[in-house]
Amino acid sequence: MSVFEDLIDELKNENLLEDTVLDHERADAAAPDLEPDPTSQIASQAVEEVQDATAGDESLVDHDLPQIEKPSNQREFFRKRAEEEVSSLQMVQHVLSGVEREYLQATPRAFDDLNAKKALHKFLQVSGDLRSPEHAEAELALRSETETWSYALFERDQQISVANVRRFCEESRPVLSSQALIALARFYRNSPYSEDVRSKFDYVMTRLFSRETGEETRKPLFGHDEMIGHISTLYGNWSSIALYTREDDQIEVSLTITRFDEFKVEIENADSFDELLESGFFSRVRAHKEESAEMFYVPDVVAAAIRCNLAIGNRYVELIGRERTRASVEKIEEKYGEEYDHIVSDAAGKTLLLSDVLLIEPTFEEPYEEEGEAAATPAVAAAPGAKKVVAPKKERTYDVGVNKWLMVFCFVMLFVAGALYFGADRLVSSEDASAPSAKPLDLGDAEIGQFIRSPRSTKETMYAVTQPAFDSLDEEKQKEVLAKVQKFAASKRLNKVNLINGKGRTVAFASKDRFELVAQ
Repeated sequence: MSVFEDLIDELKNENLLEDTVLDHERADAAAPDLEPDPTSQIASQAVEEVQDATAGDESLVDHDLPQIEKPSNQREFFRKRAEEEVSSLQMVQHVLSGVEREYLQATPRAFDDLNAKKALHKFLQVSGDLRSPEHAEAELALRSETETWSYALFERDQQISVANVRRFCEESRPVLSSQALIALARFYRNSPYSEDVRSKFDYVMTRLFSRETGEETRKPLFGHDEMIGHISTLYGNWSSIALYTREDDQIEVSLTITRFDEFKVEIENADSFDELLESGFFSRVRAHKEESAEMFYVPDVVAAAIRCNLAIGNRYVELIGRERTRASVEKIEEKYGEEYDHIVSDAAGKTLLLSDVLLIEPTFEEPYEEEGEAAATPAVAAAPGAKKVVAPKKERTYDVGVNKWLMVFCFVMLFVAGALYFGADRLVSSEDASAPSAKPLDLGDAEIGQFIRSPRSTKETMYAVTQPAFDSLDEEKQKEVLAKVQKFAASKRLNKVNLINGKGRTVAFASKDRFELVAQ
């Protein structure tokens, strides 16, 4: 049996993918037969790691806890990274083949991974001496083969939509294991950036770090700080390039995190689905994710986005359940149809179809009432001979009393919102304690107050959010305002100015010898 077929059988036995995907994969692209090769043991070892992670579970379920550990030493790091990279690419290839077959109705073109496996075998033979020329040569050869393989998969993935990736991962039976999801996350994290790649990474990470709780709702697997630690460990194991690590970047990262937290609070306080649609909530979430660009990959930002995604999905299910207490299923489907399924699913990092959510029995006790139909009054048994008394229609009244616990909750939420804004710059990774602490800055009666708000400062830089008046100016006028802001900053012994718009993106920068407007 070939190495390729041997790996497929092992993956099939471990329920990493559907049988139909693996069976067709073998028929479409059979690899050349080889003599017994130690690379088959490498592939087997990669699968045994999955088996160990799910021992005692006959069928891999989608909420098995991901095994995320740091290598104990440098030698183990290089060996583990090489082995996992090859096995991860194999898993990604199976997933993409399944999506192509099931949803694109196309015959997959499998990549010939024989050279990559040979390079891996050679690398493992010399990995004991990290300083030897043989080790460097073998590592370079392996990297060249895996990069070729990864780029071939990237080109195939460009033809696949985010929705199709979601559908395959959610509908695959048996479902994908956490190790398969980690392989997908690794692939998207290290692929050339595009909005589709970021969206797929967002979905896979949300699925990896959450667990289904029934009735289309989910909960996180880890606490916030623990989640950030696990994401950072994964990045280290994947040798992913660290982004936005400069001191000046931390303010913008903090503002991005704060915006996700604000979306989370907004969705949790929403009273109806219509309210969210009228405010353009889902479009604003999508726009913020797009504008985050590669900053989205920062571990703290990913963790904030995951928590926001879970809150959106869970609250959407609750709000549709509330709609069911007020109207029939038919009227709700007629009102919303399938129009909003796509934007809700993108914002929640999960496929949420209105038709599926309406199948969930609502938890609210108040029955819905058709238009023009009075609510049924309970029947009361009358004594024989007694006159039939018709109870007058009870008018709806509203209790305007204030619950003291509600008031306490409101004050707490106001305090939290203020803390999130003024202390957002402190929300950085626990591994990077060097992030700056931005202090409020008083503008006084300065003329620039009509163009900027919320000024803050670090040791050398002044940060501020632009007002609509600034956005309405032409380029020359904006530069004049920027010069005035820089002069004000210099009076406060601050060397640089960074202006940010309401969406958290830098729009202007200034220093003693440099004035720059950032195109949006």
